Amino acid sequence: MVLSPIPAEKKAEGRSRVDREADNHQLLQLEEKDVVSTVATALSDICGPGEWMPMEKLHAVLLEKYSNVWHHGRVRRYLTSDDWPGPESKGKPWYGLLMLLRKYPEHFVINTRSKGRVTLEFVSLVSLLS
Repeated sequence: MVLSPIPAEKKAEGRSRVDREADNHQLLQLEEKDVVSTVATALSDICGPGEWMPMEKLHAVLLEKYSNVWHHGRVRRYLTSDDWPGPESKGKPWYGLLMLLRKYPEHFVINTRSKGRVTLEFVSLVSLLS
């Protein structure tokens, strides 16, 4: 069996794709950190120690303050449920934000309450609870 060498342009194309993916991943991480910082600031401004904020209210505050400031992709990712198909996101435009905050348990505590078919989520900063 004879292996033919991979043409240089194919190697460069594969490497540039990997580089682009790494760059995109790094940009997404920076975006997440910025959103997490924004949410932490909003919560500390609005909530006192031991207080919980309904996700719906946090979403409304962020939507009002940042929907015209943030890039449309960021708004779509965190302030709408457009990127989150599925029954769990239905009627919850803050679903993307909730998923982001769950990724950072060292900063945020999520409390979920269910009554029948209605599920409500509340959030607090870890530092406000201790």
